[in-house]
Amino acid sequence: MDTAEVDFDLDRYLRASKRVDLSGLRWDRIRDHPLPVEEARVLAYMMDIESHTVIFLRDLLATRAAFEPDVTAFLSCWVYEELWHGEAFSRFLGEAGSRLPPDGEWAWADAPYPTRVARNTWIRRRIGARGYASHVATLLAAAAVKDFVALHMTWGAVNELSTLQGYHRVIAKTEHPVLVDLLERVIKDERRHFAFYRAQARMRLARSRQAQRVTRWALEHLWAPVGTGVRPQAETDFAVVSVFGDDAGLAVANEMDETIGRLPGLEGIRLVRDALAEAMRRVEALPPSPRERFAAPFAALRA
Repeated sequence: MDTAEVDFDLDRYLRASKRVDLSGLRWDRIRDHPLPVEEARVLAYMMDIESHTVIFLRDLLATRAAFEPDVTAFLSCWVYEELWHGEAFSRFLGEAGSRLPPDGEWAWADAPYPTRVARNTWIRRRIGARGYASHVATLLAAAAVKDFVALHMTWGAVNELSTLQGYHRVIAKTEHPVLVDLLERVIKDERRHFAFYRAQARMRLARSRQAQRVTRWALEHLWAPVGTGVRPQAETDFAVVSVFGDDAGLAVANEMDETIGRLPGLEGIRLVRDALAEAMRRVEALPPSPRERFAAPFAALRA
Protein backbone atom coordinates (compact mmCIF):
# COMPACT_ATOMS: atom_id res chain seq x y z
CA MET A 1 0.00 0.00 0.00
CA ASP A 2 1.28 3.46 -0.90
CA THR A 3 1.52 5.24 2.42
CA ALA A 4 1.36 8.57 0.59
CA GLU A 5 -2.29 7.79 -0.09
CA VAL A 6 -3.14 7.75 3.61
CA ASP A 7 -3.45 11.03 5.48
CA PHE A 8 -2.26 9.47 8.73
CA ASP A 9 1.25 8.88 10.02
CA LEU A 10 0.92 5.26 11.10
CA ASP A 11 4.60 4.90 11.94
CA ARG A 12 4.46 7.85 14.31
CA TYR A 13 1.28 6.56 15.92
CA LEU A 14 2.67 3.08 16.52
CA ARG A 15 5.86 4.43 18.06
CA ALA A 16 3.97 6.77 20.40
CA SER A 17 1.12 4.46 21.41
CA LYS A 18 0.76 3.90 25.15
CA ARG A 19 -1.85 3.71 27.90
CA VAL A 20 -3.67 6.96 28.56
CA ASP A 21 -1.54 9.33 30.63
CA LEU A 22 -3.23 9.86 33.99
CA SER A 23 -0.25 11.33 35.83
CA GLY A 24 -1.27 14.21 38.06
CA LEU A 25 -5.00 13.50 37.81
CA ARG A 26 -6.61 14.53 41.11
CA TRP A 27 -8.25 11.26 42.06
CA ASP A 28 -8.41 12.46 45.65
CA ARG A 29 -10.66 15.37 44.64
CA ILE A 30 -13.31 13.34 42.85
CA ARG A 31 -15.59 13.05 45.88
CA ASP A 32 -15.31 16.79 46.50
CA HIS A 33 -17.64 17.25 43.54
CA PRO A 34 -20.81 15.11 43.52
CA LEU A 35 -21.32 13.13 40.33
CA PRO A 36 -24.95 13.37 39.18
CA VAL A 37 -26.67 10.03 38.68
CA GLU A 38 -27.23 10.77 34.99
CA GLU A 39 -23.53 11.44 34.40
CA ALA A 40 -22.54 8.31 36.34
CA ARG A 41 -24.91 6.25 34.19
CA VAL A 42 -23.50 7.69 30.96
CA LEU A 43 -19.93 7.16 32.15
CA ALA A 44 -20.71 3.55 33.07
CA TYR A 45 -22.06 3.03 29.54
CA MET A 46 -18.89 4.51 28.07
CA MET A 47 -16.78 2.30 30.34
CA ASP A 48 -18.62 -0.81 29.20
CA ILE A 49 -18.17 0.03 25.51
CA GLU A 50 -14.47 0.82 25.86
CA SER A 51 -13.96 -2.44 27.78
CA HIS A 52 -15.82 -4.38 25.07
CA THR A 53 -13.50 -3.29 22.25
CA VAL A 54 -11.57 -6.55 22.29
CA ILE A 55 -14.75 -8.41 21.31
CA PHE A 56 -15.16 -6.17 18.27
CA LEU A 57 -11.55 -6.92 17.40
CA ARG A 58 -12.20 -10.66 17.67
CA ASP A 59 -14.89 -10.40 15.02
CA LEU A 60 -12.80 -8.25 12.71
CA LEU A 61 -9.70 -10.44 12.81
CA ALA A 62 -11.77 -13.36 11.50
CA THR A 63 -12.21 -11.44 8.23
CA ARG A 64 -9.90 -10.48 5.37
CA ALA A 65 -8.88 -7.40 7.36
CA ALA A 66 -6.43 -9.73 9.14
CA PHE A 67 -4.38 -9.93 5.92
CA GLU A 68 -3.57 -6.22 5.93
CA PRO A 69 -0.52 -5.46 8.11
CA ASP A 70 -1.18 -1.73 8.39
CA VAL A 71 -4.72 -2.33 9.63
CA THR A 72 -3.73 -5.03 12.13
CA ALA A 73 -0.81 -2.95 13.40
CA PHE A 74 -3.14 -0.07 14.15
CA LEU A 75 -5.76 -2.31 15.72
CA SER A 76 -3.18 -3.87 18.04
CA CYS A 77 -2.50 -0.47 19.61
CA TRP A 78 -6.12 0.67 19.34
CA VAL A 79 -7.46 -2.18 21.44
CA TYR A 80 -4.74 -1.64 24.07
CA GLU A 81 -5.54 2.06 24.39
CA GLU A 82 -9.26 1.37 24.57
CA LEU A 83 -8.68 -1.11 27.39
CA TRP A 84 -7.06 1.61 29.47
CA HIS A 85 -9.85 4.07 28.69
CA GLY A 86 -12.26 1.58 30.21
CA GLU A 87 -10.01 1.12 33.24
CA ALA A 88 -9.72 4.90 33.72
CA PHE A 89 -13.50 5.27 33.71
CA SER A 90 -13.79 2.29 36.04
CA ARG A 91 -11.50 3.87 38.62
CA PHE A 92 -13.21 7.25 38.30
CA LEU A 93 -16.59 5.66 39.05
CA GLY A 94 -15.04 3.78 41.94
CA GLU A 95 -13.50 6.91 43.42
CA ALA A 96 -16.87 8.63 42.99
CA GLY A 97 -18.52 5.89 45.05
CA SER A 98 -20.49 4.23 42.26
CA ARG A 99 -21.33 0.58 42.85
CA LEU A 100 -22.46 -1.15 39.68
CA PRO A 101 -24.28 -4.43 39.08
CA PRO A 102 -24.16 -7.34 39.18
CA ASP A 103 -22.44 -7.37 42.58
CA GLY A 104 -21.41 -3.81 43.38
CA GLU A 105 -17.75 -4.53 42.58
CA TRP A 106 -15.57 -1.53 43.45
CA ALA A 107 -12.47 -0.15 41.73
CA TRP A 108 -9.93 1.82 43.75
CA ALA A 109 -6.40 3.14 43.38
CA ASP A 110 -4.56 -0.14 43.91
CA ALA A 111 -7.28 -2.49 42.64
CA PRO A 112 -5.74 -5.30 40.55
CA TYR A 113 -6.25 -5.09 36.79
CA PRO A 114 -8.49 -5.81 35.08
CA THR A 115 -11.11 -4.22 37.31
CA ARG A 116 -14.82 -5.07 37.29
CA VAL A 117 -14.24 -8.61 36.13
CA ALA A 118 -17.67 -9.65 37.36
CA ARG A 119 -19.38 -6.86 35.43
CA ASN A 120 -17.57 -7.54 32.16
CA THR A 121 -18.26 -11.26 32.46
CA TRP A 122 -21.91 -10.53 33.26
CA ILE A 123 -22.30 -8.24 30.24
CA ARG A 124 -20.68 -10.67 27.82
CA ARG A 125 -22.70 -13.63 29.08
CA ARG A 126 -25.93 -11.64 28.86
CA ILE A 127 -25.19 -10.97 25.21
CA GLY A 128 -25.18 -14.75 24.84
CA ALA A 129 -26.29 -16.05 21.46
CA ARG A 130 -26.46 -12.54 20.03
CA GLY A 131 -22.70 -12.27 20.42
CA TYR A 132 -22.13 -15.40 18.38
CA ALA A 133 -24.73 -14.25 15.86
CA SER A 134 -22.84 -10.98 15.51
CA HIS A 135 -19.63 -12.91 14.90
CA VAL A 136 -21.26 -15.06 12.22
CA ALA A 137 -22.91 -12.02 10.64
CA THR A 138 -19.52 -10.30 10.39
CA LEU A 139 -18.03 -13.37 8.71
CA LEU A 140 -20.90 -13.56 6.22
CA ALA A 141 -20.66 -9.86 5.46
CA ALA A 142 -16.91 -10.14 4.90
CA ALA A 143 -17.43 -13.09 2.55
CA ALA A 144 -20.18 -11.36 0.59
CA VAL A 145 -18.70 -7.87 0.35
CA LYS A 146 -15.57 -7.56 -1.75
CA ASP A 147 -14.59 -4.26 -0.17
CA PHE A 148 -15.44 -5.26 3.38
CA VAL A 149 -12.42 -3.46 4.83
CA ALA A 150 -13.63 -0.20 3.26
CA LEU A 151 -16.99 -0.76 4.92
CA HIS A 152 -15.42 -1.52 8.28
CA MET A 153 -13.05 1.45 8.18
CA THR A 154 -15.98 3.76 7.42
CA TRP A 155 -18.10 2.14 10.12
CA GLY A 156 -15.21 2.59 12.52
CA ALA A 157 -14.83 6.24 11.53
CA VAL A 158 -18.48 6.89 12.39
CA ASN A 159 -18.16 5.12 15.73
CA GLU A 160 -14.92 6.88 16.68
CA LEU A 161 -16.31 10.27 15.66
CA SER A 162 -19.47 9.77 17.70
CA THR A 163 -17.40 8.63 20.69
CA LEU A 164 -15.05 11.58 20.36
CA GLN A 165 -17.88 14.09 20.11
CA GLY A 166 -19.78 12.33 22.88
CA TYR A 167 -16.87 12.95 25.24
CA HIS A 168 -16.77 16.58 24.14
CA ARG A 169 -20.48 16.89 24.92
CA VAL A 170 -20.02 15.42 28.41
CA ILE A 171 -17.26 17.96 29.02
CA ALA A 172 -19.58 20.76 27.92
CA LYS A 173 -22.36 19.59 30.22
CA THR A 174 -20.58 18.43 33.38
CA GLU A 175 -19.52 20.59 36.30
CA HIS A 176 -17.06 17.98 37.59
CA PRO A 177 -13.51 19.31 37.03
CA VAL A 178 -11.77 15.96 37.47
CA LEU A 179 -14.07 14.31 34.94
CA VAL A 180 -13.25 17.10 32.49
CA ASP A 181 -9.53 16.49 33.04
CA LEU A 182 -9.93 12.75 32.53
CA LEU A 183 -11.98 13.08 29.34
CA GLU A 184 -9.59 15.61 27.85
CA ARG A 185 -6.81 13.04 28.21
CA VAL A 186 -8.88 10.25 26.68
CA ILE A 187 -9.92 12.52 23.81
CA LYS A 188 -6.30 12.78 22.66
CA ASP A 189 -6.36 9.05 21.89
CA GLU A 190 -9.83 9.10 20.37
CA ARG A 191 -8.83 11.89 18.02
CA ARG A 192 -5.99 9.76 16.63
CA HIS A 193 -8.26 6.72 16.35
CA PHE A 194 -10.77 8.69 14.31
CA ALA A 195 -8.02 10.11 12.11
CA PHE A 196 -6.84 6.62 11.17
CA TYR A 197 -10.29 5.28 10.39
CA ARG A 198 -11.24 8.37 8.39
CA ALA A 199 -8.01 8.28 6.36
CA GLN A 200 -8.47 4.59 5.58
CA ALA A 201 -12.13 5.07 4.71
CA ARG A 202 -11.37 7.98 2.41
CA MET A 203 -8.65 6.06 0.57
CA ARG A 204 -10.60 2.83 0.18
CA LEU A 205 -13.90 4.42 -0.80
CA ALA A 206 -12.16 6.59 -3.39
CA ARG A 207 -10.89 3.45 -5.11
CA SER A 208 -14.25 1.82 -5.74
CA ARG A 209 -17.74 2.99 -6.61
CA GLN A 210 -19.03 -0.40 -5.54
CA ALA A 211 -17.47 0.09 -2.10
CA GLN A 212 -19.20 3.45 -1.88
CA ARG A 213 -22.60 1.99 -2.74
CA VAL A 214 -22.30 -0.99 -0.38
CA THR A 215 -20.96 1.14 2.47
CA ARG A 216 -23.66 3.75 2.10
CA TRP A 217 -26.40 1.12 2.07
CA ALA A 218 -24.97 -0.64 5.13
CA LEU A 219 -24.62 2.58 7.10
CA GLU A 220 -28.09 3.83 6.23
CA HIS A 221 -29.82 0.54 6.99
CA LEU A 222 -27.71 -1.26 9.58
CA TRP A 223 -25.60 1.21 11.54
CA ALA A 224 -26.61 2.08 15.09
CA PRO A 225 -24.86 4.08 17.84
CA VAL A 226 -21.75 2.43 19.20
CA GLY A 227 -22.63 0.03 21.99
CA THR A 228 -25.97 -1.02 20.54
CA GLY A 229 -26.35 -4.67 21.42
CA VAL A 230 -23.65 -4.59 24.09
CA ARG A 231 -25.95 -2.91 26.57
CA PRO A 232 -29.76 -2.99 26.57
CA GLN A 233 -31.41 -0.64 24.08
CA ALA A 234 -32.76 1.48 26.93
CA GLU A 235 -29.21 2.13 28.15
CA THR A 236 -28.02 3.08 24.67
CA ASP A 237 -30.99 5.42 24.23
CA PHE A 238 -30.39 6.99 27.64
CA ALA A 239 -26.74 7.68 26.84
CA VAL A 240 -27.48 9.06 23.37
CA VAL A 241 -30.30 11.34 24.54
CA SER A 242 -28.42 12.49 27.65
CA VAL A 243 -25.40 13.50 25.60
CA PHE A 244 -26.94 14.74 22.34
CA GLY A 245 -30.60 15.34 23.17
CA ASP A 246 -30.53 19.15 23.41
CA ASP A 247 -30.07 21.95 20.88
CA ALA A 248 -26.30 21.95 21.23
CA GLY A 249 -26.22 18.16 20.87
CA LEU A 250 -28.36 18.31 17.73
CA ALA A 251 -25.94 20.84 16.25
CA VAL A 252 -23.06 18.44 16.95
CA ALA A 253 -25.04 15.59 15.38
CA ASN A 254 -25.47 17.70 12.23
CA GLU A 255 -21.74 18.43 12.19
CA MET A 256 -20.92 14.73 12.50
CA ASP A 257 -23.16 13.87 9.56
CA GLU A 258 -21.47 16.60 7.52
CA THR A 259 -18.04 15.21 8.42
CA ILE A 260 -18.99 11.67 7.36
CA GLY A 261 -20.70 13.11 4.29
CA ARG A 262 -17.36 14.41 3.04
CA LEU A 263 -16.15 10.85 2.48
CA PRO A 264 -16.43 9.59 -1.13
CA GLY A 265 -19.95 8.47 -1.97
CA LEU A 266 -21.51 9.54 1.34
CA GLU A 267 -22.61 13.05 0.48
CA GLY A 268 -25.76 14.14 2.31
CA ILE A 269 -25.90 11.08 4.56
CA ARG A 270 -27.99 11.41 7.75
CA LEU A 271 -26.80 8.85 10.24
CA VAL A 272 -26.37 10.53 13.59
CA ARG A 273 -29.40 12.80 13.27
CA ASP A 274 -31.65 9.86 12.42
CA ALA A 275 -30.21 7.72 15.22
CA LEU A 276 -30.76 10.56 17.69
CA ALA A 277 -34.35 11.01 16.50
CA GLU A 278 -35.00 7.27 16.91
CA ALA A 279 -33.50 7.22 20.40
CA MET A 280 -35.63 10.20 21.44
CA ARG A 281 -38.71 8.51 19.95
CA ARG A 282 -38.08 5.37 21.99
CA VAL A 283 -37.42 7.37 25.15
CA GLU A 284 -40.74 9.11 24.61
CA ALA A 285 -42.41 5.73 23.89
CA LEU A 286 -43.50 6.64 20.36
CA PRO A 287 -44.10 3.99 17.64
CA PRO A 288 -40.96 2.80 15.77
CA SER A 289 -40.06 4.36 12.45
CA PRO A 290 -39.99 2.29 9.21
CA ARG A 291 -36.20 2.36 9.37
CA GLU A 292 -36.23 0.84 12.84
CA ARG A 293 -38.63 -1.91 11.78
CA PHE A 294 -36.49 -2.73 8.74
CA ALA A 295 -33.26 -2.84 10.70
CA ALA A 296 -34.60 -5.02 13.53
CA PRO A 297 -33.67 -8.39 11.92
CA PHE A 298 -30.07 -7.15 11.61
CA ALA A 299 -29.64 -6.37 15.31
CA ALA A 300 -26.80 -8.88 15.63
CA LEU A 301 -24.83 -7.26 12.83
CA ARG A 302 -25.49 -3.80 14.25
CA ALA A 303 -24.10 -4.95 17.60
